[in-house]
Amino acid sequence: MPIFAPKIPKIMMKNMKRYLMHLMCAVFALVAMTSCEGFEINWGNGGNDEDVVSVELARCWHLVSFCGVEAEADIYIDLGKDGKFAIYQRTEELEYTVFNGTYTADEENSLLQGVYSDGEAWASSYHYTVDKEAKMLTLESVERPSEVSIYELSEVPASATANTRSASVSDVKPL
Repeated sequence: MPIFAPKIPKIMMKNMKRYLMHLMCAVFALVAMTSCEGFEINWGNGGNDEDVVSVELARCWHLVSFCGVEAEADIYIDLGKDGKFAIYQRTEELEYTVFNGTYTADEENSLLQGVYSDGEAWASSYHYTVDKEAKMLTLESVERPSEVSIYELSEVPASATANTRSASVSDVKPL
């Protein structure tokens, strides 16, 4: 724990860790359940990097930080071009939990929304940005206080897809 961090009761810390782990698993599930196709960048004005028209969001992402802290959970999100997602999340266990569902991305407003396969919506919608190199994805929750998650372009490791369990009603959903 960083020196500057206030003391947090153990129960709160355990809940925060659990939430982060589930969040990362959800991200992981998104990445692994759909094919991780190459990304496309559409540039405006003949390739001028200053005029980005759109960046392909549908690809695989790995959580690297949550609210400014290095991610403790291992989460992959696979956003498929068909509007389906899979989030693979590993917390303290060796196996990953997979969450499936559908998502929509409003490019005009940079807004990402999703619904799990059981019909429950994500806890929040997210404003998203992708860097110019299309290697980093930032999600900022619309709900307040906002939570910022940073993901890097990645592929779901075979160990995650081979060692998963489906999420149950009692599991905490990551997004």
